[in-house]
Amino acid sequence: MKFGFFTMPEHPPIENWTLSYDRDIAAIVEAERLGFSEFWIGEHHTGGFENVPVPEFIIAKASAVTHRIRLGTGVINLPYQDPFLVAERMAFLDHLTHGRLEYGFGGGGLPTDKQLFGLEPSEAAPRTNEALEIIWQLLTSEEPVTYEGVYWKYENRQLQVGPYQDVPPFAIAGLTGLHNFAKCGARGWKPLSVHFAPIDNGSYDLAPDLVSMAKAMLDAGAEAGIDPAVTRENWRIVREVYVTDDKNQAMRDIREGVKRSYDYLFGLGLGALMKIGDDMTDADLTFEWMVEHIPWIIGSPEDCIRQIKELEEAVGGFGTLLINCRDWVTTDKWNRSLELFARYVMPQFTPRERLARRKRMADVALGLAKS
Repeated sequence: MKFGFFTMPEHPPIENWTLSYDRDIAAIVEAERLGFSEFWIGEHHTGGFENVPVPEFIIAKASAVTHRIRLGTGVINLPYQDPFLVAERMAFLDHLTHGRLEYGFGGGGLPTDKQLFGLEPSEAAPRTNEALEIIWQLLTSEEPVTYEGVYWKYENRQLQVGPYQDVPPFAIAGLTGLHNFAKCGARGWKPLSVHFAPIDNGSYDLAPDLVSMAKAMLDAGAEAGIDPAVTRENWRIVREVYVTDDKNQAMRDIREGVKRSYDYLFGLGLGALMKIGDDMTDADLTFEWMVEHIPWIIGSPEDCIRQIKELEEAVGGFGTLLINCRDWVTTDKWNRSLELFARYVMPQFTPRERLARRKRMADVALGLAKS
């Protein structure tokens, strides 16, 4: 398993946003130092909390001060934008990052963004599907592209600058429905399951759960002849994560920040994505309930190791756990959480660390075992 970050990012509207962008860049630099493999940055245009309208700019700046970590758009909201210009920007950014770019796309998660651009919610999925196909053709075809769809029509369009990577690594995030997960499975792309999704929400059908997402991508991948192991390796799951000395302390540390964040999300009507039954109301989505039932990964390093193993077993395996990057605590507490995660949690899921060998050698040295 690999580890990375997903950030909307979310910063309180009362703070200095220039400084918040500096912290976002610093977070990416710190993630690379600690050995995380990737960092995804979102795009939003309204709401007052999620304050990055152009994630490509953050990625361009971050690529100049990092060397290894992969950087992803998490995600470019396709319904609002000309697909040719998106493809052109992403191909150019691929060069600026020297091939460290992850091409993340989606249909846009904020209802207020759709209102800003005058988009009917029912149009988001078909516009996204058209845009994805156009962008893929522009990035992978050696010939000019002609496309006639419902929303976009191109004749003999070709990018002047093609992508740096031979095959652009596409990823799609999905909030509602399973079509994006099936598409990723069928095309060999990377599905992103955001932090709202419970593991299993039973018969509740207003939003998909992780079990349903896995089935959709695996079924579509099998039909396309793609190895299920590859499909699972491509899968990214985002979770709320916070590590400290024990679970009670973790709950105390983040409680105020959680309330601020989730009051905002509930106000946007996104509480429906977290429920596990038709009879649940937003009032039922308490802090304690979400920690236990989404579930979140919080507590001591030992707690977090156990919770990740439980998540892995419940969904049948996945490739990368993405930590949802939050402004819930002070920077020093957040950085300590990440340090604990990198030092004590990540090695348990990293074969090259060879922890069993280390333990045997330590036991021999301490006289607890024979050589």
